[in-house]
Amino acid sequence: MYNDKPTNGQIRTIYAPGYSYLMLSYFRTNLTLNFVPYIGQDNTGKSEYCNNTHLSTSINHEGAAFFYLQATSILDGKDTGKQIETVLPCNNGTTLTFEYKPGENNQMNAYIAINKNNQTILFRFPTTEYQEIVDGQTVTKVMQTGLGTFALILVCYIAGRAAIGSFDRYGEALERLQEEERDALTAIGNTGGC
Repeated sequence: MYNDKPTNGQIRTIYAPGYSYLMLSYFRTNLTLNFVPYIGQDNTGKSEYCNNTHLSTSINHEGAAFFYLQATSILDGKDTGKQIETVLPCNNGTTLTFEYKPGENNQMNAYIAINKNNQTILFRFPTTEYQEIVDGQTVTKVMQTGLGTFALILVCYIAGRAAIGSFDRYGEALERLQEEERDALTAIGNTGGC
């Protein structure tokens, strides 16, 4: 049937030099998170990653909502200053751990790690520093740009899958109609019609 056919497609890759890159893609109706570890820089200074040792898992709509709510609580300022650590169990003993904690220079950073088959790959969401004038003083602030990108991907996945679910029903109806037409034409052919 229509829903049994794999629908795969890459959505976006987010890079975190020094940690890993996170490739987000569709697999059927789930969102796949593929973590590929950072292994260093080549002789030109370009970051290199080891595609042979990647770890991946998939989450459904509820798992995506779980991470979306975590991310937006930070981005909206509700949980900006507090440390967070939550674990989402996935299939086959795999877990995804989301953390928000002080990193380099004591600035808060968001992380997500996959633990699968006793191996862990950590991804740190990229940030962007910017200058803001506060009470006449220039203050360096950190914007959670990578976490914002992740949150937008999650909300688009959730909303998009809802829309695709509606289209799936149309596809199923079209397949049934085509099967009925084939059956009707076959029946006409077997009775010596046209």
